Amino acid sequence: MLPVSTAVANQLEAGYQEMKPWTETWKEELACALEVGAAGEEKVSYQLWPEHNRPLNGINSCDSEPIISSDLFCAARCFRGDAAANGSIYSLNMEKQLPNRPFARYQVIYKDRKTAFLLKPNLAPSSYHGRCPVAKILRGLTVGLPVVRGFDRRSWNRLQGPKKAAVTAEEVPAVNAQEEISSECPACSAEKDRGQITDLVLVAHGIGQKIAERVESYHFTHAINSFRRAVNIELGNPTIQNVLRADQNGFMILPLNWRVGLSFDSDDATPTGTKDTTGSFDLKDIEPSTIPAVRSMISDVMFDIPFYMSHHKIKMITALVREANRVYRLWCRNNPGFSDKGRVHLIAHSLGSVMAVDILSRQPTSVPRLNLCTPIAPDDQHFEFNTTNLFLAGSPAGFFLLLEKGALMPRCGRTKAGADDGDVVAKNVVGEAGTFGCLAVDNVYNVLAKEDPIAYLLTGAIDPSYSSSLKVAYVPSVTPSLISTVRDAIRQVVPGLNPEPDPLAIEPQRPTTARMPSQLELEIHDFTREEIAEKKAYLLNDNGQIDWFLRSSGGPLEIQYLNMLSAHTSYWTNQDFIRMVCLEIGRKPGRSHTFPAMRAVKKTKRDGKK
Repeated sequence: MLPVSTAVANQLEAGYQEMKPWTETWKEELACALEVGAAGEEKVSYQLWPEHNRPLNGINSCDSEPIISSDLFCAARCFRGDAAANGSIYSLNMEKQLPNRPFARYQVIYKDRKTAFLLKPNLAPSSYHGRCPVAKILRGLTVGLPVVRGFDRRSWNRLQGPKKAAVTAEEVPAVNAQEEISSECPACSAEKDRGQITDLVLVAHGIGQKIAERVESYHFTHAINSFRRAVNIELGNPTIQNVLRADQNGFMILPLNWRVGLSFDSDDATPTGTKDTTGSFDLKDIEPSTIPAVRSMISDVMFDIPFYMSHHKIKMITALVREANRVYRLWCRNNPGFSDKGRVHLIAHSLGSVMAVDILSRQPTSVPRLNLCTPIAPDDQHFEFNTTNLFLAGSPAGFFLLLEKGALMPRCGRTKAGADDGDVVAKNVVGEAGTFGCLAVDNVYNVLAKEDPIAYLLTGAIDPSYSSSLKVAYVPSVTPSLISTVRDAIRQVVPGLNPEPDPLAIEPQRPTTARMPSQLELEIHDFTREEIAEKKAYLLNDNGQIDWFLRSSGGPLEIQYLNMLSAHTSYWTNQDFIRMVCLEIGRKPGRSHTFPAMRAVKKTKRDGKK
């Protein structure tokens, strides 16, 4: 018994996933095939190498992605996890003269979850020739070449003894020509040349992930996989690459599925050894049996909010912290040196943003780097990493700050590029750890879809007067508006008009003109309060503001009440939000390196300032 080549193993596994021979449905299909005969057996036969999978001479050799190793481990690991979904195991320089692949015209019969049979063409099921190999296989006979999935070499050696069977050259399956050419994985080589990822982005979901335990399509991981691919595509844009910092070397975006496996049953509320005499009950004990589909949807989606506002809050926060630290430890274990040089950012959606604000309010101002060599259990109270940027999407955090009578303020002693050393310790500007709303981060971004009914503003939680003095800020749009398109067309026709300024260009800071305010302004404004509020805003975000709206794309006929149905879940596919994440994480830190389109702009009298 010998292992098959890696390329053949990959094809066998692909057929295994497609045919699903471990299910009861497959057993029924085999039984039906026996009743029908040879024509039925043809339906349960799997072509090992489908014709449409054959490499063609004429593949575009300009493809920027290198080939993926046929090794299963490399294929799953390389290219940030996207290789298995997007790549190819064939060489870009494949020629017609290369020998055929192993078992090129063979078919596969999957007997059960472990056993399959490779049948050459003259043994495969055929209604024309009346061949019925499936019937023989199910009777226990061996037809063709048997293959065992998950073969254990140690168990085989124990059963067969230490002697080794002589193997002739004819018995060894032919290996793929590409494997003979080079044993090195091209994708691994490209990854080494690319260097280590510099920015790890962790994404915490909000309400509704309980339903993912029943409906796979609702799983948060699927949305983040698409979001990661969109971010990687955006990072490849030359316009974006020109404004990224010199040491920036790519993002890795990973989901935090903190809700999976979390239970709110009442059995854990009774102390150990104490007899329950109160008749404690669960949700299922009080839920009527009427309209079960609607009730199940509500309990799986909407009840996360009241659970968070109950005594279960600590359990939910602990679950998020544990999941974040677990993912971070795995990442550092697989990427040595990241804890020394890498940066960690957090994107939190919906209820997850409220939990993130709560955790970062209690987070130490600075966390020592993670040392995996020391056998210390993961922390379940604080993140084991320093958070550089916090993105809140569709966040009701402002409402929870109102409920808790909190305020958004920078952390005392939290130094960052471009910040005044005196401001980070001024008692009237910064707060202490443990104060709800005093976050241990460098920058906070609160992004709102215009029609999102769950999202609330946050700049007002710094200072209401300062918030009202700012213009409404929008995330710079990727797609040009109709007016800008017409304006650009006019500029091309009419000579002498100034070109449109680049919103991504870094402008040098102009010196401010010293001007004493008039007596009238002194009577209206409290300049000391405005100065303190502005210092807080710039310590919380280099741009001097917290809130940004996403522009609607519905045009003049958009209906807000229809858009609100999908607005709360639209962030992961919004191209403007994707570009904003790329730019703000990838730019150089500091107030002087912000983009003009992202900076806070004060209202003027023309704008209706009061």
